Amino acid sequence: MLEIFYTKQPVQSDAFIAKILGKYYNIPNPAICKSIHGKPYLQKGKICFNLTHSKGLTALAVGKHEVGFDCESLSGKPRPAVLGKFTEREKGEISSVQDFYRHWTARESYVKYLGEQLAALWRKVEFFGGKIYVRGEEAGVPVLQFDLDGYTFSICGGYTRYGITQV
Repeated sequence: MLEIFYTKQPVQSDAFIAKILGKYYNIPNPAICKSIHGKPYLQKGKICFNLTHSKGLTALAVGKHEVGFDCESLSGKPRPAVLGKFTEREKGEISSVQDFYRHWTARESYVKYLGEQLAALWRKVEFFGGKIYVRGEEAGVPVLQFDLDGYTFSICGGYTRYGITQV
C-alpha cells in the first residue's frame, strides 16, 4: 500500500520529506540523496518515495517499491502549447481541464517513476485509455489516479491501494 501525506502549508521540500520520514517511519535525520535528474531517495532504506507540489499543496508518496507521483491543481486552464504536444489519440480523450491534467500528471508520474526528465521523454511517452505507452508500446506500469480538494493526482508504480493523511 502507498501512503500519501500532504499539506497546504508553505514548506520546504526536503524539510517536508524529513518530517514525514521521521514522524511516520522512524527515520530521524534521513540522509536524502538526489539522482542525477533530481529524484530524491534514501541511500540506505527499505522505502521509496516521491514528492510533488502544485499551487500551495505539497504531497509525498511513500511505499515499499519505486513510485512516480504527480499532482496538478484543477483551477488552471489547459495550456495550448502543451496541449499541442499531446498525441492525436490523447487529444481525442481530452475534453475538459480535468482530462488535460489527468493526462499531464500520468505522463509526469511515469517520467518521475523512471527518475528521468520530462523534456527528454515527452515525445516518447503517451497516456491513452488509462495506460502508459512508450514509443507506441505499452509500458506495463499501471497508473492510479484520483482527485482531492481541487487537485488531480497520478501514481505510477504498480500500487493498487493508497491511504491519505493531511499533515
